[in-house]
Amino acid sequence: MFPFFSQAQIQGSVRDSTDLPVAFANILLLNAADSTVATGVMATDEGTYNITDFKPGKYLIGASLIGYDPVYSKPFTIKSSNEHFHQNPLYMRSNAKQIEDVNVVAKKPIYELQIDRMVVNVENSITSSGNTALEVLEKSPGVIVDRQNNSISLAGKSGVMIILNGKQTRMPIEAAMQMLDGMNAENVKKIELITTPPAKYEAEGNAGIINIVLKKHEDFGTNGSFSLGAGVAKREKMNASLNLNHHVEKVNFFGTYNVNYNNLFHQIDSYRRYLKDDQVNESEASSYRDAIVLFQNIRMGLDYTISSKTTFSVLTNGYISSWDMDARNDIRYMTNGTTTETSVMANSEINKWYHGMGNLNLLHHFEEAETLEFNFDYLNYYNDDPSDYDSEVTDNTGAMTSEIIEIEKTTPIDILVGSVDYSNQVNSDFKLEAGAKITFTKFKNDVAVRYLENGGWYYDPELTNNYSMDENIMALYASANYKFAKNTSIVAGLRYEYMNSVLDSETEKGIVDLHYGEFFPTLFLSQKFDDNNTLQASYSRRINRPTFNQLAPFLILITPESFVSGNVNLLPAFSNIYKIEYQFKSAMLSVAYTDTKDAISRFAPTNSADGDKQYFFSRNIDKSETYAATLAIPITATPWWKMQNNLIWTKQKVDTEYDGTVYKIDQDNYRITSNQSFTLTKYFSAEISCFYNSKSIWGIYESKAFGRVDAGVQWKLKNENSRFNLNVSDIFKTNIYRSVANLPELNIYNRWRLDFEPRVIRLTFTQNFGNGAVKTRHRTTGSEEEQNRVSPQ
Repeated sequence: MFPFFSQAQIQGSVRDSTDLPVAFANILLLNAADSTVATGVMATDEGTYNITDFKPGKYLIGASLIGYDPVYSKPFTIKSSNEHFHQNPLYMRSNAKQIEDVNVVAKKPIYELQIDRMVVNVENSITSSGNTALEVLEKSPGVIVDRQNNSISLAGKSGVMIILNGKQTRMPIEAAMQMLDGMNAENVKKIELITTPPAKYEAEGNAGIINIVLKKHEDFGTNGSFSLGAGVAKREKMNASLNLNHHVEKVNFFGTYNVNYNNLFHQIDSYRRYLKDDQVNESEASSYRDAIVLFQNIRMGLDYTISSKTTFSVLTNGYISSWDMDARNDIRYMTNGTTTETSVMANSEINKWYHGMGNLNLLHHFEEAETLEFNFDYLNYYNDDPSDYDSEVTDNTGAMTSEIIEIEKTTPIDILVGSVDYSNQVNSDFKLEAGAKITFTKFKNDVAVRYLENGGWYYDPELTNNYSMDENIMALYASANYKFAKNTSIVAGLRYEYMNSVLDSETEKGIVDLHYGEFFPTLFLSQKFDDNNTLQASYSRRINRPTFNQLAPFLILITPESFVSGNVNLLPAFSNIYKIEYQFKSAMLSVAYTDTKDAISRFAPTNSADGDKQYFFSRNIDKSETYAATLAIPITATPWWKMQNNLIWTKQKVDTEYDGTVYKIDQDNYRITSNQSFTLTKYFSAEISCFYNSKSIWGIYESKAFGRVDAGVQWKLKNENSRFNLNVSDIFKTNIYRSVANLPELNIYNRWRLDFEPRVIRLTFTQNFGNGAVKTRHRTTGSEEEQNRVSPQ
């Protein structure tokens, strides 16, 4: 029988005269008869408290903190041992005499260095207001968002895992990028960049983890906020979000809704050159894409407090993502420098994703620092992605031919997840974590490609098929955090994962048939020499599994001769990551080395046997090495001007066999980011952020240098519950992606230029409303890890 305990509790919050939370105040529970102390706690950084260690009786609450006058509540009575009492907020008045020489800084810096990660405090960034979460991530130190290949790298490495609120989302990176590109930055509290994750997290992602932490509330009562934003580039942008929290006795409800409308214009230019029959063949194409993207997301949860130690929760989450595009593609073909044909191809695509998730959660505290948590999740995704291509080709004699191609693709995915996690802070020096998890995934991919010939439709038998995949992953982990001495600690963990994965089609069984188990150790060592100097070292082993869409065949036309497709022969990549960090005050220097076997390179080109056609798909690279160094220097120039500067250097080495030819490359890259914040008055502030990225490599591509400068201002109204943000992104329009693949021994030369219309002027209004005292439990699920391999293309 699972032990449910019942215990009385008193909950409340401490506010200042402007209704802002007072962090870390001393909270005393006093006997009403003689004012003796029954027990005491410290308020959280959000000014809330929860008192549980007391017996029924008559009490009052006292709050104190240096710089404030003490404040006391009215007497109240706790009648039973399971009563939940909600104390009205205590308002503390500042004592000017006491704080005359004390400088209190409540606002966190934009970039914050912690023991195992760098934190980007999005809610404190002015230039992030009105942006999407992906645009904020794009400006983060050490992060490179490659919209051409739908990928994200961290510290020079791809294979990044995106997680939400500390739990993996189980979406492939393409889906995560689409979700983040539709998520308002107003809903994001911070972004954590974790290059060496502990054993608690799945071993997926050889570059590390990017944790997107959504905003939460730590108060009691009813409150919420909403934001409205509009922007303009070449086309209009609009966004809105709503957060609502309501707590009545043992029941707590919370919900968020987010909508993002984006009218886009993209221009993609490409060039290809190859030799055939001693002739130089070339093609150059320009694609002009008009797309309307509408993303809607809703998240609702209900917590029920069974007792002071046990909480049962239900969480639902879902989104609808719609991409509706019309494009015109102008293509010119040349032989030995002479134009032989021109083509105009009209292309339309509707790509819709539907997602729903349900989670049941049970959290029990045996003691304050000992917890057991159960999660059961069901997730469903459905993708409908029809596209058609209508091309007219004119040769150098003026003769014209036409071709119509239609592609249909539907992809339903079902995922079941069960997990249990145990955590125990045994004493001040020792913490133990352990858990188990099992995931069942069923994936289908129905692809049909047909051509209009002689008035009738002809299906391509090589590209039309139904595919299904069954996959299950079982995992166990254990981790121990031990402090040898006051300033010396170690964290050691071990995770074991066993995977079965089978991909079949209607015409062939066992296209993919993988069964393997692997151990993934992690080790962290930390030595604090004094308050200003800390040295840390870490090691971890990671895996980067192919996403479902990288494995399952599909087809996307770039030109009539260029195709993007899946690769059923793709293998998982394994990495060993070594890292050393030295921190002096708030400055940090880190050095890392990563050795990867079978690294996954996206969008790799391969020529057909006759050389006329070219296919792009993900493939494995035999050996990849990455050396990285990061220097982070925060500077306070004046009391009103603060800056954070980061320099990231990487060196990548690739050694692989590519279509029978040995291919090696050695490339240095550096990235500079800087954020300047200015507090001009209490209600008016400004910010300038920028980055520059030198040339780098992505698989066999060399990406050219690019950068970006953003600026914004913020104006708060006197009640500080309302604010306006005005910002402009990519002021000088330099955030343009250019890349080249040049392998003459393989007869491959490709060049790309992508302009995603990044310069946008945005105005955003945000309003907080309701009682500033509502508390909601910060909810995660067991399957937010499962969404990282589900992919909107």
